Amino acid sequence: MDSLTHALTGAIIGHALGNGKLGTKAMVIGAIAANIPDFDAAFTPFFDPVEAMYIHRGFSHSLLLMFIGSAFLGYLLNRYYKSRHPFGFWWLLVLIPWLSHLLMDIFNTYGTGILEPFSSVRISFDAMAIIDINLLVILVLTLAALLFLREKSRFQKRFIALLWLSVVLLYFLLNVYIKLSLEREVRDRLTTAGIDFTRIHSTPLPLTNLVWMVVVEDSSGYRVSQVNIVKKQIVSHTLLLKGKENSITTCSLERIKEFTKNYFTIDYSDQGYFYVNDLRFSSLESSYPAAYVLRFRIDEKNCRVGRTHPKRGINPTNISKLVRKIF
Repeated sequence: MDSLTHALTGAIIGHALGNGKLGTKAMVIGAIAANIPDFDAAFTPFFDPVEAMYIHRGFSHSLLLMFIGSAFLGYLLNRYYKSRHPFGFWWLLVLIPWLSHLLMDIFNTYGTGILEPFSSVRISFDAMAIIDINLLVILVLTLAALLFLREKSRFQKRFIALLWLSVVLLYFLLNVYIKLSLEREVRDRLTTAGIDFTRIHSTPLPLTNLVWMVVVEDSSGYRVSQVNIVKKQIVSHTLLLKGKENSITTCSLERIKEFTKNYFTIDYSDQGYFYVNDLRFSSLESSYPAAYVLRFRIDEKNCRVGRTHPKRGINPTNISKLVRKIF
């Protein structure tokens, strides 16, 4: 999820845990703790473009580092404030917001290495967009209520915080239900129509959970659609060929394929470059190659690999198109 979503969630958790003892300081500590895992972005520039993809959301997002790091920061806070509050209070004030970050991120497409260093498996449920307006509205309204309802008792404000955190949890579960239902319906329709396929991948478009990208793979390529789940209409459709994989023999191709979970296409440039495109990420763009969020450029002759910064097509023009797709 984006940094703002993590910060708002951490602030609300911090309020629920420590407002009665620390006041608004608990919200600040919670907001900071909830964004600690993304500090790995400061180190990724020191790695080559492919390995940097594995560094981000790797060990920095592991449960092991969370337990060790939160205990260490809890100890420092306990020493700094020299208060009557026990170590366990400070530890939980860092641990729970930190944990919220890891749990939220596994619902995105990128993948999160919460089991590192014991396992390199990346967990991704592909059920939440990296930026979801509905979720942000819920979090902003909750935080506003906690800040402005100062005359309420501590118990009442804690109840409000826990109530709306429950709403956030239900929203995540709703998106998982939408994803499973959508993929089941697509699978049934393809089977009924006698259309062969090997895999189905789905994930919501940025900003909303009302329009989803659905990727259907067969032996030759992919059918990529954007689907309005309310009207059950396909609002855009594209056919993409996989490309000649055997024409590339070196330059981290296997690592790139592993990262994309084998949802990729290969394009050849007249300038002698290969482009490996990750198909798992959704964009507000409808046409390709503009709709590719991540592209790896491979110069096989010099064995150089570069990648584009994630481009999700979030701009006024595409947002206007998205609103029309919804309504």
